[in-house]
Amino acid sequence: MTCSELSSLILQNSDSIAFLVGNGIHLYEQKEKNIDGKFDWNELIIKVRQELLPYNSERISYRRMSLPEKFDVIVHESLASKTNLRFSNAEQDLFPQIESLATNTISEYPNYDKFLGQRPYGDRPNHIVLNSLVNNDRLQQAKKDLLQSIENILKSIGLKLNPNSLDVQNIALHIALGDKPVDYVAKLIIKSLFEHYSLKEWIFPFIQVAYKLKAPILTTNYDTSLSKLVHLSPRIAVDANNKIQEGFPFETYFAKSPINHPWDSFAIWHIHGLYNYVNSIRIGRIDYENLQREIQARLNMTQNPVIDSHWDSNNSWLSILFHKNLFIVGLGLEKDEEVLWWLFKERNKYNLKGWYVYIDKENVVGTKAKKLRDVGLEIIRADKVDLYENVWKQIISKI
Repeated sequence: MTCSELSSLILQNSDSIAFLVGNGIHLYEQKEKNIDGKFDWNELIIKVRQELLPYNSERISYRRMSLPEKFDVIVHESLASKTNLRFSNAEQDLFPQIESLATNTISEYPNYDKFLGQRPYGDRPNHIVLNSLVNNDRLQQAKKDLLQSIENILKSIGLKLNPNSLDVQNIALHIALGDKPVDYVAKLIIKSLFEHYSLKEWIFPFIQVAYKLKAPILTTNYDTSLSKLVHLSPRIAVDANNKIQEGFPFETYFAKSPINHPWDSFAIWHIHGLYNYVNSIRIGRIDYENLQREIQARLNMTQNPVIDSHWDSNNSWLSILFHKNLFIVGLGLEKDEEVLWWLFKERNKYNLKGWYVYIDKENVVGTKAKKLRDVGLEIIRADKVDLYENVWKQIISKI
């Protein structure tokens, strides 16, 4: 489809359109604008594994695994690594002393708890992740001091520090975890990877079009670079069911001012969670299963989400899917996006339209093409520069 045809399609549906965007906007910037610091989902998984298992160089094939399965495997690998460390008996006897030393070493640094922004865990002191996911200079120095102290303890009883035996990174992880599960620490790593994500001004016309059309933007991305670019504030919808918004931020959005209805106002909504709400990040299979259960519970509260003005989720991003036609950009929609496929199937019951737009170098055929059509999505092929830049400039010139 040409740039003019794309812009005409959007303008013809301007009163009923919402945008759904994925990591494609970052990959476009990386490949076409030569901006470093971006990565695809496979690279993300590799980075998480490198952080959790810094001494494990074994290569594992994830070829047949979905993204959620890859994440879960890495978490299980890390758990196995923590429980199967090859400590000598003498080192095991020293472990409580080392843990106490680590906590005391870190606590000597002023305001150390503010570096990660973590709250006290019950009556226990704050625990800090000491490995490379923390880039603060003070904490890095604290880590060096800790290593030196551990080495001194071992020397005093005639032992030599052996990284292959005394895995300091895993001791640090143990200290950081406390009673928290490994997948939480994995998500802390994801948080650290996304918190400095940004986008350049080339994408501003897209945001401007959405704003002028009063069209919501849904995104599967964890980062807030779209909101940061135009200085949007995070807000929670009126009468939100989940005031904390920690687990499932259905009612959290970014906008210049409070909105009345998600489907008739411009705002940015993160349907797979936010990097700074660590518990909200959906990446593992259990995360997706919990997300689907929550959505199903909300849908069970109405007979028809399209016309039910009293539906409790009318103030959430979920309502947008049942009030708007979707224009999908930069989203691979592979088979591991099970929740989205299921949601598309649900909304297709109400004959809602949608357009899945992919760039010219891709090839959407066979099973995927059939699945897209079966859930009511029209497949459109477009030039990548037209899709990500030119079409929005053209629309701006017409409105």
